[in-house]
Amino acid sequence: MKCSMCGKDVDVKYARLCRICKKIICLDCVRYIVVKRETLYKKYEEQIPVCQNCYPKVKIRGKLAKILDDVFG
Repeated sequence: MKCSMCGKDVDVKYARLCRICKKIICLDCVRYIVVKRETLYKKYEEQIPVCQNCYPKVKIRGKLAKILDDVFG
């Protein structure tokens, strides 16, 4: 298998799949996003592996703070 980001050969046990676009990525290129999940009995946070293309570039709070600064000065 080859990493879709850097192109190096990856062993099966060290390969991850991007949960958004399903590309194969190596451990050097993998990024993680924390997703809040809610079940019937509890709430928890799960880390999902994503590639660099699917990883959000700007955090939501940063966007919100910028919008509020633009609107309210």
